[in-house]
Amino acid sequence: MKARWFISLSLVSALIFWSGLSWAQQPKYGGVLKVAYASDILRFNLNQGPPPGYEVYWVWNNTHNSLVTLDPDFNIVPDLAETWDVLDDGRVYVFHLRKGVKFHDGTDLNAEAVKFNFDRILDPAMKSWVRVFYEAVEKVEAVDDLTLRVVNKEPFGALLQTLAGYFQGVPVGSPTAIKKHGEDWLRHPVGTGPFIFKEWKPGERVVIERNPHYFKKGLPYLDGVEFHIMRDPLAAITSLRTGAVDLVARVTVRNVPLVEKFPGIVLRSGPDRAPVIALVNMRHKPFDDLRVRKAVAGYGINRAEIARVVYLGKAKPLVSIIPEGVQDYLDLNEMYPYDPAKARALLKEAGYDERNPLRYTIVTNNDDPAFADIAAMMKEQLAKVGVEIKIEIMDKSSWLDKVIRRHEFEQTLEDFAALLDINQRSVSFFVDAPSNYMGMQDHRPAELIRQWRRALDPAERQRISHDLQRIMAENLYWINICGSPYFQAHRDYLEGYPFYNELYMFFETAWLKK
Repeated sequence: MKARWFISLSLVSALIFWSGLSWAQQPKYGGVLKVAYASDILRFNLNQGPPPGYEVYWVWNNTHNSLVTLDPDFNIVPDLAETWDVLDDGRVYVFHLRKGVKFHDGTDLNAEAVKFNFDRILDPAMKSWVRVFYEAVEKVEAVDDLTLRVVNKEPFGALLQTLAGYFQGVPVGSPTAIKKHGEDWLRHPVGTGPFIFKEWKPGERVVIERNPHYFKKGLPYLDGVEFHIMRDPLAAITSLRTGAVDLVARVTVRNVPLVEKFPGIVLRSGPDRAPVIALVNMRHKPFDDLRVRKAVAGYGINRAEIARVVYLGKAKPLVSIIPEGVQDYLDLNEMYPYDPAKARALLKEAGYDERNPLRYTIVTNNDDPAFADIAAMMKEQLAKVGVEIKIEIMDKSSWLDKVIRRHEFEQTLEDFAALLDINQRSVSFFVDAPSNYMGMQDHRPAELIRQWRRALDPAERQRISHDLQRIMAENLYWINICGSPYFQAHRDYLEGYPFYNELYMFFETAWLKK
């Protein structure tokens, strides 16, 4: 089979497609957009290592490009690849790169450069957390300067979606810069994007400036973007109200009613694509025992009450591994109704009672006050079944290191990764993967996701997705509490900015009407 894909992104179509601008409202050049972040920046590793956190992704969304990307309606569209061919039922993909694209250091974007970035993700020594997405890839070849061939071991129907929508796929960085800076390249990212990395002061800000040689002619409009670290959510929205910042990347739910009252502010949201997780570490007792997991994460938790109280009724309880807004969601809430008596009986069966109570620590971070509120409600609910919980709250950077990289926790609570589909969550389905945070030893989820990736029929994919959701819930390998409603707010003079509901934050078509 040979499929030929081509989409032209001229300036006119880009303006219509990306920003929905009316003909009467022409964009203006100039100005610096100021964005408030709740968490610090860790490192710019382009998926070539451990997960860096959404704040980092949102920066490199604007400094780097990928082969393909998503439009605001989540359709796959060209980026560095102008066209592509799908051959041999998805066993071979041939990407035809744009001519004349330059990295910010002046070196050429070519097929060898893209292959270099692909190979680093595929290299086991790099310990890339997204490597499991590409396990079907046999080799990546630079056919000539502008032609890249990806050869797969088997049909890989999900490759384009993976490259376009999963954490920006393979963001392409300058091989010259990576080789020049050695390990310190994590502090010197060099891409092809609409903005050039200029300054990074940890704990304070990141500054990016307009790329005058961007390959999408006429873009970007902004002179630059400043990302300011503001850990206090109220301080961030106060700065938004006064105009000290133009956009708040995340508005906490408790501040939504306040923001709604501010004149000149646009509040944006969408269907729940991210869950609030409460993962337990099954590498150690007591959570290696399914009875304990069912007691403390199944019947002992009143998910509906947490969603109603903490998220003001703007979230729904969630047992399935994926939220309601994600493709092929399966409602499994009836599997674990709130039943303290059943939870207490399971704990007793596992050896825990009044004389030997279960005690453990929940670790979360201060990225959103809702996390501490949820942990407090879980502590109160589980106290009714004889469980004693200690709550530890950390800053986001320390939490990422402790939980995501070192897996040193008993139970952890946060909101996790906005998703397109269940495959995007599959980085945690593989027993030996760095993102198997919970220490799962069951190989069935990995085998099912491989079937999902091979399947071309949407109905077959849905069946496999539903089977996966049931296995994860029945065994409580992955524990969700409720959906995580995501809100973002900006001044009404920010135009041409497409909202991606936490997945991405692109500013290449944004401009300031002031």
